[in-house]
Amino acid sequence: MGMETMTLSSLTPGPVLGGIVFVTALLAPGILYRRKRKSVSSPAPFPRDVVILHQASRAPYAPSLSPFAIKLETYLRVAKIPYENVYDSKRGSKGKIPWIEYNGESVPDTEFCMQFLREKRSLDINEGLTPEQRAVARAFQKMVDEHTYWIMILFRWIYDETKEVINLAGWSILKVKIVTYMAGKQTRDQGVGRHTQEEVEAILDGDLTALSQYLGDKQYFFGDTPTEVDCAIFGQLSQLLWHLPNTAVPKILTEKHKNLVDYCERIKTNFWPDWNSCITHGDLKLK
Repeated sequence: MGMETMTLSSLTPGPVLGGIVFVTALLAPGILYRRKRKSVSSPAPFPRDVVILHQASRAPYAPSLSPFAIKLETYLRVAKIPYENVYDSKRGSKGKIPWIEYNGESVPDTEFCMQFLREKRSLDINEGLTPEQRAVARAFQKMVDEHTYWIMILFRWIYDETKEVINLAGWSILKVKIVTYMAGKQTRDQGVGRHTQEEVEAILDGDLTALSQYLGDKQYFFGDTPTEVDCAIFGQLSQLLWHLPNTAVPKILTEKHKNLVDYCERIKTNFWPDWNSCITHGDLKLK
């Protein structure tokens, strides 16, 4: 407890604010959880057979600061499932964003959302994959969502001292302090935060190399048609490529893994023709 308090205080301009941040950081998960339990209890009258995607507001250089929101919205576009965005701070039943509502049912977690929609709409964009390809897809999906993601968090909240993207998104100073503290603690608990920045860059390069080598010169990871794993990979790469402008990450991608950059541009062109209207370009007045 002492070490945590000292670490937090070093992130704040004074002991009073430090105490506020520390208490808020401890209480925030419970407050959010109670709030989201209340939020999902009164469904709104949405159109039938249309997915209602709950996510935070649009972001400066990619449609969301959440790789999981981009993952899920890209999936809806690839699968051609009608959907409407609701930009709010309401949490799903597991206390996180994004989540969906569909014909009166609420579903949390992007993987469960896609599974739910596969069953409800009898639509599987993985249908053409062999058992071996499905195994490879799961391994890559878990790698980017459960490993590469935490590296992105380190670069965003710990290594990028400018916090350019966060500031453009209009976050308050107090909120930035809280999340920075929590990001440092969580990445250390996860393990990747215990390494030096140089080591983390090498680890990230290993993840990107695996993706780049498997993709090769293919259009998508399993040929000419995107599958669910492409949505997950694009979600994470969107943050690395566009939302870490003051770090070494974009340079690693453009100089060493050009096919991944081309891959992102391909998905952006083919499934996000409205990309420019889905980003804020730093304008806080836009969603």
